[in-house]
Amino acid sequence: MLNSYLLALAQLRDPRILKPLLWSSLLSIVSLIVFLVLGTNAVDWLFESLSESSTAWMGDWGEWIKAAAKFLAFIFLLAIAYFFFGAVHAAYLGLFLDGIVDAVRDKHYPEIELNPPPPIMRSTVSSTRFVLTSLSVNLIISPFYLLGWFFPPTGLILQIWINGLLLGKEYGHLIEERIPPVYKASKKPYTRFGMLAEALWMVPILNFTAPVLLCGAIMHDRMKRHEKEATSPD
Repeated sequence: MLNSYLLALAQLRDPRILKPLLWSSLLSIVSLIVFLVLGTNAVDWLFESLSESSTAWMGDWGEWIKAAAKFLAFIFLLAIAYFFFGAVHAAYLGLFLDGIVDAVRDKHYPEIELNPPPPIMRSTVSSTRFVLTSLSVNLIISPFYLLGWFFPPTGLILQIWINGLLLGKEYGHLIEERIPPVYKASKKPYTRFGMLAEALWMVPILNFTAPVLLCGAIMHDRMKRHEKEATSPD
C-alpha cells in the first residue's frame, strides 16, 4: 500500500493529475463559500420573518443579538463544512477521475487497454450518491464520534475507519469500472487505502492531494495485483 501511494505521489506533477486536483479543489472551496453565505444569510431571514412583537424584547440590543447569532451560526457551519469537506472534495474529484486513471496507465502500464470513461451523467449521479451516503453515515455515527473524543484516540480512529471504508469502496468501484474483463482480479476492499487518505486529509495543505493520491494508489495496487496473479503458478 505504501509503495502504491509513493508511486502516486511521484506523479503528482503530471498536468493530467494537477488539472483534476485544481478543479476539484476550486469547486469544493466555492461550494464551501456558498454554503457559509447561505447559512449565515438564513439568520437574517429568520430575524426578518419574526414579527415585531416577537423581537420587541430585544430593544436596542436587537442588532447586537442578530450579529452574535450570525457569528455563532458561521462558526457552527464552518465546523460542519470542515467535517464534510473531505467527502465533497472526493466527490468532485470523482467527476475528473478518468484523467488520473489514464495518466497512471500511460506512464506505468501502457500495455493495458482500459474501458472508456463512463458518461458524465453517470459520474455525476455516482458523486452525488457518494456525498449523500457519506453525509448520512457520518450524521448517524456523529454521536459516537463525540463520545469517542472524550476517550482519545477512539473518536479519531472511528472517524478515520468509517470514512476510510466509504472512500475505499467508492474509489475502488470507480476504478474497477475502467478495468477490462480480461484484467479482472479477485475483488479486494480498499479500506486501508481509504483510511490513509482520510488521515492525510487531516493534514493542512496535504489534505487537498489526499483523494488524488488515493485514486493513483488504488490504480497501482489494482494493476500490480493483476500482474502477480497472471505470473503466479496455478
